[in-house]
Amino acid sequence: MPNNKILLITADYYKRNSVVNLNVDEELIHPQIIKAQNMNIERILGSNLFNTLLSQVQTGTVEPRMVTLLEDYIQPCLVEWVTYTALPYYNFKITNKSISKKSSDNSTPSELNEVNFLRQDIRDDAEYLSDRLTKYLKTNRTTYTEYDTNNSDYDDIKPVKNNFFSGIYLGNNNKHNDDDDCCDYNEK
Repeated sequence: MPNNKILLITADYYKRNSVVNLNVDEELIHPQIIKAQNMNIERILGSNLFNTLLSQVQTGTVEPRMVTLLEDYIQPCLVEWVTYTALPYYNFKITNKSISKKSSDNSTPSELNEVNFLRQDIRDDAEYLSDRLTKYLKTNRTTYTEYDTNNSDYDDIKPVKNNFFSGIYLGNNNKHNDDDDCCDYNEK
């Protein structure tokens, strides 16, 4: 079930560890943190590990193994995903009357192609950090047993093994196990 309250990073942590200016309103950031956690981090961790982590964060009893996972892997990854999801909303203001571009006396709003260029660069970083997180979890399966636990409820999300999106789907003709890297072949 999607989380709508527990944050794995604070707005302050996000602002201090991203390219976003410190004066960005936290009310703009909080929904994007929740969105990025639910759409990206849960997809990487799987529902069981994600919910275990959220529960520990909520109660303030985060195990040392989870502290390492959270601080060294999840939080840097989450910062990039939050920036990726939030970037279009920093340029526009949505009200009950219209969607308008923001501007000020000292700046000019970015054009859509400029925003898209920045988003792609940020997505590249987020995918790299997501892949790093996945590789860490695969390497430390015995430490994070919830990662491989069967996510059996209908709304549970199983952990993804590939974090890169190329924009082209070629089907799932991979005859290898999920745990195999796609291009590592032993040639004789």
